[in-house]
Amino acid sequence: MRRVKSVASLRAELDDRVGARADILGSMLGVKVRDGRATDQVGITYFVREKVPKAELSPRKRIPMSLRVGDQVVKTDVIAWPRMAEQALQAAPTIVSDGRTQGTLSCFALSSRTLFGITCAHCLEGMDQNPATPTPVVYYGAGNTWLPTGQSIYLAYSPGTAMSGDFGYLDCGLFELRDAVLAARARASKVIRVVVDLHSLVNQDVFGFSPLEPTGSSSPVRKARVLGVEAVAMGERCDVVLNVDPPGTFKGDSGILWITQDGRAAALHARGEIMAGMQGSRMTSAMSARRVSESLGSQLLVG
Repeated sequence: MRRVKSVASLRAELDDRVGARADILGSMLGVKVRDGRATDQVGITYFVREKVPKAELSPRKRIPMSLRVGDQVVKTDVIAWPRMAEQALQAAPTIVSDGRTQGTLSCFALSSRTLFGITCAHCLEGMDQNPATPTPVVYYGAGNTWLPTGQSIYLAYSPGTAMSGDFGYLDCGLFELRDAVLAARARASKVIRVVVDLHSLVNQDVFGFSPLEPTGSSSPVRKARVLGVEAVAMGERCDVVLNVDPPGTFKGDSGILWITQDGRAAALHARGEIMAGMQGSRMTSAMSARRVSESLGSQLLVG
């Protein structure tokens, strides 16, 4: 974590230096990836539209493998930033739906002594696609039927550049738990600690639960490695960038709560790279769980 903070202090200067000599979409504090695997080398990762062999680039267009600032040397990496899309699913059963799209029940929330459900805000917009209006919410429950659970209560949604000084996008919301089964689950849940310092997540493994069962998946548990944090790409910002183990994530997985190995809430999954056919997204982005809690004025509960 100390190394990540050190690199963070030099980032603005290095971004200016590199951005002036290459076609850069953005950057993040991250780890170097070699042969598809994350290494222990922490530095700055630069995003490009597509990777081009160095031999085809003029020296002015190449991103150096390392950069020096004073007596410090910072390693660099280059990855292609894919087209990302929110991973809500149109009209197929998963667990939470606003009648137009659906996603995953992330966890529960305790706010002002009242229990609510949490998922991504873009899964709670409703048929009018207006985050400001209440939306009837249903979930896929016993008997393989859609069961009403109440209305959306509050959405924190800023899908582009962050607002109010926060780093990444906002995409989370609360909905009512009028359904007896979901309410009972919420009452039996426990408060989960959240990761406070995003820098500590770099190169960590995190885990999440998906209600989907895509081909090649024998477990509802998804595993991912945090490639970097505080990413800026194509004018948008996100807190956490992950590389998800096969089968990846799919439409309908929006809302997965990523949890660290020591049981802390790390991030709320929202977007995955756009893939052809039935392939799962390997590169995904997420919102800090700490900011989920702060934005919703709630403690997060799981169980």
